[in-house]
Amino acid sequence: MSEERNKELIFTEELEEMVRGFGEGSQEGAKAALRKSQDDFGYVSIAHIKQIADAFKLDEKIIKTMIKFMPSIKESKVEYEIVCCSGPRCAKNGSMEVIKTIKNSLGIDFNETTKDGRVSLRSQNCFKKCKMGPNIMINGKFYHHMNKEKAEEIMKEIVGN
Repeated sequence: MSEERNKELIFTEELEEMVRGFGEGSQEGAKAALRKSQDDFGYVSIAHIKQIADAFKLDEKIIKTMIKFMPSIKESKVEYEIVCCSGPRCAKNGSMEVIKTIKNSLGIDFNETTKDGRVSLRSQNCFKKCKMGPNIMINGKFYHHMNKEKAEEIMKEIVGN
């Protein structure tokens, strides 16, 4: 299991613990989760904003406003965070073709950002949504049953080719 995947799993577990401790709707809990994301990853990603908002049952706008008032928190500067499932079940269903299409469209590999700084790409071993795979996630939103054609369409919207 990759180090990044381990960090994500640990963050998810710690986020669940924070929700139990602070309670749903707690802005103090959300602040603690933002600090945890900053400490673990060096910034708060678009996906983490969504994850924290969902966990605490708060609007994403509230989380983004909190970030503005927390100078130590660095929000991801990319417009699009693309995460591709690289797990064995998605691979068996054709995710390698999807991943290849996305990498070629962006001209980058995993854990890289496009030259214009708009798009970052990374992989995750499994989203636990195998029955709907291949799966990708863009800015915290899942896209299921992906194939080369669907990936090309999404990439056209993002990169404008």
